[in-house]
Amino acid sequence: MLRRLIVIAPLLATLAIGLTLLPRTERADAKDPKVEAARKEGKVVWYISMFDVDTAEQVAKGFEKTYPGIKVDVVRATAGVIYQRVVQETQAGVFANDVFSSTEEGHYVAFKEKGLLQPYQPVDWDKVFLRFQKIDPQNAYQVASVGLVLLAHNTQKVSANEAPRKWKDLLDPKWKGKVGISHPAFSGYVATWVLSLTKLYGWEYFEALAKQNPQIGRSLNDTATMLSSGERLVAISSDLFTLKMKNKGNPLELVYPEDGAVLMTAPSAIMAKAPHPNAAKLFMDFFMTREYAEIVVKNGGLPLRPDVSPPAGLKPLAAVKLIRPTLEELRPGIPQVIEKFRATFGI
Repeated sequence: MLRRLIVIAPLLATLAIGLTLLPRTERADAKDPKVEAARKEGKVVWYISMFDVDTAEQVAKGFEKTYPGIKVDVVRATAGVIYQRVVQETQAGVFANDVFSSTEEGHYVAFKEKGLLQPYQPVDWDKVFLRFQKIDPQNAYQVASVGLVLLAHNTQKVSANEAPRKWKDLLDPKWKGKVGISHPAFSGYVATWVLSLTKLYGWEYFEALAKQNPQIGRSLNDTATMLSSGERLVAISSDLFTLKMKNKGNPLELVYPEDGAVLMTAPSAIMAKAPHPNAAKLFMDFFMTREYAEIVVKNGGLPLRPDVSPPAGLKPLAAVKLIRPTLEELRPGIPQVIEKFRATFGI
């Protein structure tokens, strides 16, 4: 089966999974009306920012194995880019997207207020960690992925003893010209990190960080690449992609900041005018499954379910000091810090 993979360029704004899916496959083969209706639709279109392309493709393949006859079109970009794409498509009367998966919760609040989301409570929603259940009272969106913004360094250039242990350590003069960060206008992870650090240390932190002449990418995947190539020696980074690159032999190491790792909850939702609504519901169901959690873990990410262990190299969330703005702080705060970031860093 061929699947159309689309990677949105920023200027627009295969590994086989050897999982045992017999219980889900058997259920998918049953005469479930939702499954039958989804098979008639034939596919689900997934706009996603929370994973790299390879991980997203593996999720798609896992879903297709569980529900034969329904393919997944993966449309991957940074959070800011896919959000703007949906906004522009909606204004033009185009409704191509079924399931929207961004790393910025404020996107869902905005879409919900405009009536652009179709409320849905997935099957097995209560099997995920309690803190990630029903984050929206009306079930307009659900947590579909969790992750952390951490510190990272190149192990060939920086020893464990000299690696930054706190966010403020990035301001040490010895790291001038050696720090990698990314842009909050493109990445929901970065935008949440900027807001979290502003709340922790004030904007003075970023004024000092700008004087370090950091290299600025678009997403946290970029910072892991900067470290691997030796372009930068220390950086902010995401747990999943950095660990995934480390496991492939890149000289990377993650550090849990003593002043708090930034917790990311990346929701997913069905669009109100989804062209394939039944397939979209099955896809939302899939996010709650053990099979999906195992795919995420195999790629270096944290599982949503307590019955799946985190990958080697990551701590369980219960063992981590976490920081995160409230939803009430996120929605007005992120646009504000994006503008301040542009003014301070000149980009």
